[in-house]
Amino acid sequence: MRHDHDDDENGIDSEIQELMSELQNDAERLSTATEKSGVPDEIKHMVAALADKIDGLASLVR
Repeated sequence: MRHDHDDDENGIDSEIQELMSELQNDAERLSTATEKSGVPDEIKHMVAALADKIDGLASLVR
């Protein structure tokens, strides 16, 4: 999946990077929201696991 930026003629790689950044930001906001509210621990763990997977995916596509 790794490409040189010169190969991004159609903007797909740039769009992937932008979407990954948005996913990471959304996951962080969701994690923060679950910590501030009375969300059950099971849900908090699921949110944390999802955020970890998003971070891992983001690392792979960079």
